[in-house]
Amino acid sequence: MRWFLFLVLLLPGTAWAEEILSPDEFAAYISDQTLYFAQQGQPYGTEQYLPGRQSIWQYADGTCTRGIWYPRGDMICFVYETNPDEQCWHFLKKGEVFAARAEGREPAADLDVIWRDQRPIPCKGPDVGA
Repeated sequence: MRWFLFLVLLLPGTAWAEEILSPDEFAAYISDQTLYFAQQGQPYGTEQYLPGRQSIWQYADGTCTRGIWYPRGDMICFVYETNPDEQCWHFLKKGEVFAARAEGREPAADLDVIWRDQRPIPCKGPDVGA
């Protein structure tokens, strides 16, 4: 029985099998995509990635803000119109799923990618998905 548990822990997709995406891998993954994020099973927000390292972040309440992203080492950093403070993340591949972990945060706070498509974000007001 113990050997079975040991083998299960080594299977891909377990918490121990995660790799950090390089900036190039991240760029390839998000190119012309919209990613939908959840935290601990609850909707968190959506981000539409545009050409030129631009993005639109939509909060769970439907409001949007435009931003830019850029690599810093093995992290991906964002700056948004509504918040000029740099926010940096490791983008992870955990077996077959993807997630984002904010700089200095524990895995329990990861934002899981729950869906990905190419639809523009339906923003409220003047900021509309491109």
